[in-house]
Amino acid sequence: MMERKLKEVASPAAKATETVDPWAVVGSRLAGRGKEVLEAARVQYPNETEIIVKQLAAMITAKLLEEPLSGELLFTLFRRLGLAVRLETKIVYSEHGKVKSLAEKLMDERRSSEGSA
Repeated sequence: MMERKLKEVASPAAKATETVDPWAVVGSRLAGRGKEVLEAARVQYPNETEIIVKQLAAMITAKLLEEPLSGELLFTLFRRLGLAVRLETKIVYSEHGKVKSLAEKLMDERRSSEGSA
């Protein structure tokens, strides 16, 4: 009789942990470029990322991981696990309050030098 009561008490708790979406748990903790890094990892390493997200969600729900998950932190985590997540990078240049890509800046300089020659 005692075993049955313990199973009844334990089963709602077990069901509650099974129904929690690990992606939602981890998503609620993402900060900065965390979403970008996680999505890039999901596309490049879907199986490994699924396992990592489940582990991160378990750590978050167990209150073992309370800090926000920034892009830098996730990037470092994946690198330490041997997964080189490739991100799209862009170099920008700010001039007179306008932000331009480096390619645009070089094109503008090229045009101005051709016009004066």
